[in-house]
Amino acid sequence: MKLSQLTANDVLSYIRADETAENTAYIENIALPAAKSHVEHYTGRSLDDLEQYEDITIAVLAICADMFDVRAYTMTGIQVNPTVVQILGSHCTNFL
Repeated sequence: MKLSQLTANDVLSYIRADETAENTAYIENIALPAAKSHVEHYTGRSLDDLEQYEDITIAVLAICADMFDVRAYTMTGIQVNPTVVQILGSHCTNFL
């Protein structure tokens, strides 16, 4: 699945959340745009350029899942999803 085809319902299914109006609005308006933006900035590539890599969709889904699961700002340590790091790192052009 290409990144542009990803919908809020796809994300809700991936994270196994109920398709309530509140959850759908959160995914559509906050989590999905933020995850796409994060991927775009992390890799240094445009969303159009990222369309050619179908594994980017998995990274976006994982980021959305993390955003949904950890909606409170409580951090005891920095933990990054290793799958996301591996996928984004393989497409990264932003080495600043």
